[in-house]
Amino acid sequence: MREDENKVSEDICWGRNPVFSLLEESPDRCMKVLASKTVQPHIRARLQELCRAANIVLQTVEPAALDKMTNRENHQGVVACMAPMKLWDAEELIQMLPEAPEPALVLLCDHLQDPHNLGAVIRSAEAAGASAVMIPKRGGALPTGTVVKTSAGAALRLPIAKTGNISQTIRLLQEANFWVVGLSMDGEETLFKEDMPPRVVIVIGAEGAGLGQAVAKSCDELRHIPMSGNTGSLNASVAAALALFEYTRSRSNWGISRR
Repeated sequence: MREDENKVSEDICWGRNPVFSLLEESPDRCMKVLASKTVQPHIRARLQELCRAANIVLQTVEPAALDKMTNRENHQGVVACMAPMKLWDAEELIQMLPEAPEPALVLLCDHLQDPHNLGAVIRSAEAAGASAVMIPKRGGALPTGTVVKTSAGAALRLPIAKTGNISQTIRLLQEANFWVVGLSMDGEETLFKEDMPPRVVIVIGAEGAGLGQAVAKSCDELRHIPMSGNTGSLNASVAAALALFEYTRSRSNWGISRR
């Protein structure tokens, strides 16, 4: 556990669905599972089945122990201790993406700070059919237990790459025939101005600050989300979801155009 008791350990995930996803899809990353004495019998039976199949220790503990481990997050009586999450190197992952002219969607996060937002955008990216999510090595949220929980396990399934220089990574993606769309309130065109092309990188900026100046200049275009009322801006995860599913809407039109 971390020395700071107000922070959740980064090597655990909690909640029934995230832990089940870990055991079913990445059992090699699970070191031990802790279940509360009060967990429901059918949940315990499922945990026993999955842990037995993967030869993973299942330990019964007091509910207070899980409360302390998760800083009283809603753990639902189940916590898994994980090996460190694999983060790809950005250049390595770019080489593994579908080659042009095959369609591909990548989400690039420019220093998102809130792990709940990072988990939410990873969840939306998987649902929209993205091939990968990219995040900065430093200065932003990293895939912790909070991210795994908020992503409903998507962070365990979708490749996540780290980059030391976002602008340089954008150039590498452009060289791989990706069109890079940055979401910005300063964008001249709306997000919905026209269909997105088949190979797209969507860049989402930090909460409040938005895209960094160098990152914005590196994008092929900037688009904004048209809004009414006095709200001013959307939550970063909501904006990312709108852009991701605008890509999926565009994809349906490519099929029409090819017939």
